[in-house]
Amino acid sequence: MNKKIDLRILRTKQSIRKAFYELIQEKGYEAITIQDIADRAMINRNTFYLHYPNKPDLLDTCMNELLSELKDAVVLCPIGMNPFSISILETVMQTVLEHISLNTTFYYAMLIEEKRIYQFRAKMENIIKDKLNEGWNPDQVNAPLAISKDLLLEYLVSAFMGIVIWWIKNDQHLPANEVSSQFSRIVAYGHLRAAGIPVEDEYSPER
Repeated sequence: MNKKIDLRILRTKQSIRKAFYELIQEKGYEAITIQDIADRAMINRNTFYLHYPNKPDLLDTCMNELLSELKDAVVLCPIGMNPFSISILETVMQTVLEHISLNTTFYYAMLIEEKRIYQFRAKMENIIKDKLNEGWNPDQVNAPLAISKDLLLEYLVSAFMGIVIWWIKNDQHLPANEVSSQFSRIVAYGHLRAAGIPVEDEYSPER
């Protein structure tokens, strides 16, 4: 009996969230009413309030649960002595894209349509940054970094998120593993060399 009740509650919550994500894409977060969500989820307002006290609570719950799932997936990515290694970047990128592909509507709503919900992107960036920074030990690096570690992390995370948003906007037209591989090559060789464009080496770190 308890299992049936639990399944019913789970289905109701899934219906509410699905309706919420779709409405954000269609109308924007601010324009959505509780009645809109109830109508789309085919429930009454009282049923909505049994699960969520208000719209901001629904938003926070959705964000926190999805980000928690993302963090759990990213944490499982193996990390070596060098967190900036190409294999790590590729693995983390593929893990993130595969998670997004299972929750496309929500991520599209949060990262593309609803640009005012800045905290979602910021929290997502922190998850990626924490993973890339995980296990960093300067004593295990063969040579000191030629640039600021903080700047390097910021660059990698910004590039990472740019690729993620591009992938979502373009309906995931490239497989996650291919995007991840190309991203890692861009980081490793620079965008011109990765594209196969001959580059004259005019820059010297000593300058």
